[in-house]
Amino acid sequence: MAEMISDILYLTLLLPLWIFLIVMLGRFFSVYVNKKIIHGISLFSSAFGAVSCLGLYKIFTLGTVYETSFPIIKINDFVISCGIYIDRISVIFATVLFAVSFFIQLFSISHMKDEKKQYRFWALINLFNFSLAGLFFSPNLYQTYVFWEIAGIISYLLIGFEYYINQKSKASAKVFIMNRIGDTAMIGAIIICSYIMYEYAPAKSLTTLDFYDLNIISTLFSAYTSTALFITVCLLFLIGASVKSAQIPFYTWLQDAMEAKLPVSALLHSATLVAIGVYIIIRLMPFFTFSDILLKILVVIGLLTAIICSLCACAQDNPKKVLAYSTSAQIGLMFYSIGLLNIKAAICLFCAHAVTKSLLFITLPRNNEKWNYWNAFAFAIGSLSLTGLILTGTLSKGLLTSTLSTKSLIILSIIVLLTGFYITRLGLMLWYKNGITKDKPDKIEFIAQIGLLTLNIALSLYMWKFTKHSSGITYLTGGFGCLLAYILYLKHAFYKIPVIYTLCYNGFYLDDFYTKFVRKIYNTFSCLLAKFDSDVLDNYSIIKSSTIYCVKLVHNIEENVMNRIVSLVAKFVKDISEIDLRGQTGNIQQYNLYAFIMITLITTCLLIVYTAITTYF
Repeated sequence: MAEMISDILYLTLLLPLWIFLIVMLGRFFSVYVNKKIIHGISLFSSAFGAVSCLGLYKIFTLGTVYETSFPIIKINDFVISCGIYIDRISVIFATVLFAVSFFIQLFSISHMKDEKKQYRFWALINLFNFSLAGLFFSPNLYQTYVFWEIAGIISYLLIGFEYYINQKSKASAKVFIMNRIGDTAMIGAIIICSYIMYEYAPAKSLTTLDFYDLNIISTLFSAYTSTALFITVCLLFLIGASVKSAQIPFYTWLQDAMEAKLPVSALLHSATLVAIGVYIIIRLMPFFTFSDILLKILVVIGLLTAIICSLCACAQDNPKKVLAYSTSAQIGLMFYSIGLLNIKAAICLFCAHAVTKSLLFITLPRNNEKWNYWNAFAFAIGSLSLTGLILTGTLSKGLLTSTLSTKSLIILSIIVLLTGFYITRLGLMLWYKNGITKDKPDKIEFIAQIGLLTLNIALSLYMWKFTKHSSGITYLTGGFGCLLAYILYLKHAFYKIPVIYTLCYNGFYLDDFYTKFVRKIYNTFSCLLAKFDSDVLDNYSIIKSSTIYCVKLVHNIEENVMNRIVSLVAKFVKDISEIDLRGQTGNIQQYNLYAFIMITLITTCLLIVYTAITTYF
């Protein structure tokens, strides 16, 4: 049974990678690959992944774990392994990933039909699925970080898919640079933690930071380090997760990511890139539960992000930016739930947000095109679900409210009210700006939207079994927010509060702070270094003369040694080629003679070496 599970999972992980290689190598060697074949195998890969992960979900009950790994790097007694780690958490995240990705890929068949570089888009989407699935099933933090980096690079390529457009190229570069902050914090925390385990842990196997041994690792790390160092390392983990999940003060990169194609935005904002931070925090809970301070920080980050990004969403005119701020806000609620140790609510919020937000993205009208009635209806269903009035939104937020105090309920009520307000405002704005038409939707896009809507309904029916919706506060506040936006829109009574509106519209000027102030500091620091280089190092005779000497030495080595070696090798190869050319007479008997001589020489040399070795030992 165990071997069958590992075989199925390895096939699930490798299918997207194989498709990526097929598409890219086919284009590299100028082999024609039919678009329908690419679409078919990509959809099959995602469908197979969703079905296999759903099957694993049925097999793996809460607390059941399966791990298999093999060493790939060994330095003395330090060994880094690679493999798979399966439990309920990894299976849930992977199932949502493949299921949502399947319908977004189906939507992309129609949406991207006029794109010239389709092959690159489909190759990157498959590689992105591989990187995320590899991350979710990684057995240790080292392998997790490898796939973490791959996912970051592929997201940069997907956001900058239309790299020839200057604005989109700059946006993808900003996203990549911002994510380097989180990557640096994450690898720093991993190295420090691994070093402490290598120095003090009784078993060297703990240095690879396996998830299976994370309870032991966190206990030993807390015992062998000071409180300050322990909290510092946990904060580095938290910074890495906050950057990936676009939490305060790093939520600005998600707005730049809106320059991507619509299917890419739907994929990044639903169940993939922004979910990594939530997944990592849940995995690292053995560390965070050691300190109430860390849990309070999680709560504060989640609440601040949810409130600030909800306010920002209320002031935006760009539909994709409204949904981007909404994503940060909803992820903030997940961080808040984790800080309260309500992991079940966080996972339910993640699943509900994935199927809802992807539906909202793919029902947006394109540019200045009119909305059709079906898209408007599907968008309305998704909006009500996001607010918490129907389907998964109601159940996931109900699971969160069931454990909150009165003060926390008031804060959550404000967030839900703002959610209902900005999502209703967005729907009315699109209705008024784009207009409505009775045209039938595209068949493939219609199937994808129906699929996500069905997935939302099915998920809500499943969540109903173990979710007790004990509070009607989401109905009251969410409904009031929707009603308020509708009344104000009808009466044209939206009032732009001078200071608050400007702050919200500009994202509290965090992006300006990063792009102007931080850049100015960096430029000033670079100028100081350049001045030090020119005024101090260049005028210091010893350094200057030694630098000149080294340059001359390197030049002489390159000219008199390296270049001559290259020339001799080229001459030797040329001479061998000429000799070989003379031997190409077309006489089979002569070829047999050459082969006999070479075999005889090789056999003689082997016998001499063998005799020498046996005689010596």
